[in-house]
Amino acid sequence: MAKIHKIFKIVFRTLLLTLVGVLLVYNVYILIARTVFGNGMPVTFGFACATVVSGSMADEIEIGDFIITRSRQEYFVGDVITFYDSQSDAYITHRIILVSGDSYATKGDANDSADNFSVPKSAVVGKVVAVWKGFGKVVSFLQSPLGLVCVVGGGAALWILADIGTEVFKRKKDE
Repeated sequence: MAKIHKIFKIVFRTLLLTLVGVLLVYNVYILIARTVFGNGMPVTFGFACATVVSGSMADEIEIGDFIITRSRQEYFVGDVITFYDSQSDAYITHRIILVSGDSYATKGDANDSADNFSVPKSAVVGKVVAVWKGFGKVVSFLQSPLGLVCVVGGGAALWILADIGTEVFKRKKDE
């Protein structure tokens, strides 16, 4: 029984350290990419992610949803893409309604009319391949200073609880 408890403790701590480490590395990477390199939506291995802040794609994609995009060689009518709009200095996620040479006409599903600009292929970050409903609020919190403190503090608290559990287990075993 003691051996199983020891293995469980090692596995738990390894998973905990891995999770906290990945979250911290990801946050530092995003922070550096945004502040040092000025890349508002960093792409890693062809994937990028963002929290939706506008309702222009409702009902399919809502405010607070978390989207994952993947870069492609080609995009087609009906694809939901994320692109950088230099006029508004923002990333926008809309549906392609027309492909014309090296640019796209787009429209938000909840908007009454198409966008009044064309999107050059070079401005496209990628096609939306996954939408996690409401998870963007969690991601935004975890990227905030308070969220980082909670991740590190929560990890430390779980570590301490594991130590307390080990001590309790040893005392019961000795009795």
